[in-house]
Amino acid sequence: MTYTRLALGMTLFASMAMNAYADGNAPAASAGLIGIEGTAIVSIHDGDMVSSAYVNGQLGERESHDALSVLSLSDFSVASVPVSNSVAGAPTAVAVTPDGQFAVVSESFGPRPEDGETFRDKPIGTRVTLVDISDRASPQVADTAEIGNRLDGLSISPDGAVIAVALHPTDGRGIAFVQRDGNALGTVSYANLPAISESQRISHVQWHPSQDFIAIHTVDQAMVHFARVARNGSEITIEPWGNPVLTSKYPFMGRFTPDGSHYLTANLFWGSDVPGIWTEAVDGDVMAIRFDAEGDGDNGARHLIVGRAATGASPEGIAISPDGEWAVTTNLEVSYAPADDPRHTPYASLTLIDIDRESGKLTTVGTYYYDGILPEAATFDASGRYVAVVNFDQHVGGAEGGSIDFWRLVEGDEPKLVQTRTSIPVPHGPHSTSLVN
Repeated sequence: MTYTRLALGMTLFASMAMNAYADGNAPAASAGLIGIEGTAIVSIHDGDMVSSAYVNGQLGERESHDALSVLSLSDFSVASVPVSNSVAGAPTAVAVTPDGQFAVVSESFGPRPEDGETFRDKPIGTRVTLVDISDRASPQVADTAEIGNRLDGLSISPDGAVIAVALHPTDGRGIAFVQRDGNALGTVSYANLPAISESQRISHVQWHPSQDFIAIHTVDQAMVHFARVARNGSEITIEPWGNPVLTSKYPFMGRFTPDGSHYLTANLFWGSDVPGIWTEAVDGDVMAIRFDAEGDGDNGARHLIVGRAATGASPEGIAISPDGEWAVTTNLEVSYAPADDPRHTPYASLTLIDIDRESGKLTTVGTYYYDGILPEAATFDASGRYVAVVNFDQHVGGAEGGSIDFWRLVEGDEPKLVQTRTSIPVPHGPHSTSLVN
């Protein structure tokens, strides 16, 4: 099968005019997608900054406030509730419990002060928020917990009882484990691995889909560590499980395949040895790691790199289809830079990757350029044939606010991603997202 690199110059289609979200809800879109499956898509929105703040530090004019939104896949209506969050961090700051009744949000930076003008004016985030989404049309904050300083990515255990949250080195306690009892957050405990020093940044922690294992990303080490989680009442501890895996440069976040046999990590090639740290990064890649859940006697577990595929520049987000056969990365390119910055790209991109479920081999199908800004995350629908991509902002002349844009996965001898005309307006700054089945 021959794959080609494709460039698409597409203009976002606005399926409905934006409103001010004054009542927390947007009107329903008039058109749907045939065959889309799932109940809803949850996203969180940073209303405190424009995308170019990543380059010049200027937060810009406020369009809205931080929020969590629930996009119904039955009628494309959007319901929102205020929840503090920040785009600064891995795009894994929201997750949904397995029963689809609650969403959890981690706060890397707090709300922008009324007189705040620069990124340095934003306070450090400290809390996790539990949101009841059982009524898709009226999400409600159920509980909050203060757990540390500058929370990065989070993940929920397969039984929905424990939330693992990566803590920034400014906190120094590694990983926080927050226990959940229904609509309440409970005991918080902290743990780390001996191989990860307090100075190492843990950008994300990802729970195995069916067992008590986690993957831990240390971006400056360019490593993914695996650990087994032990629960003992109110205390949660972790122990190393097999060998750490040296990845490509700056493995920001990753996902297990649905059967838990492989772990895919998106590598951004950022760093202090890159011009602008991230603004002039080369194209990134995805690596597949065969995860050894059983171990091998006295030799312990052995995790192996079995696949690699090239992506566009700065692949911050990665989504894997429910059947484990496809991955899509959301590539920022330099779409977030000010328009007059010579490094600015008036486009972002998606990369489609074929996954061999048995071997873990990865093949880049194509990279698709389109009219987007800071697309940090994506999620497949339950059928695996549509991909919902967040769009942080609109280009000059577009409607205010962000959007969630739908792409169709076309399979066959020449697979490809095709941008549909369904683009749902949402509050400004969507950056992390999760499917509700």
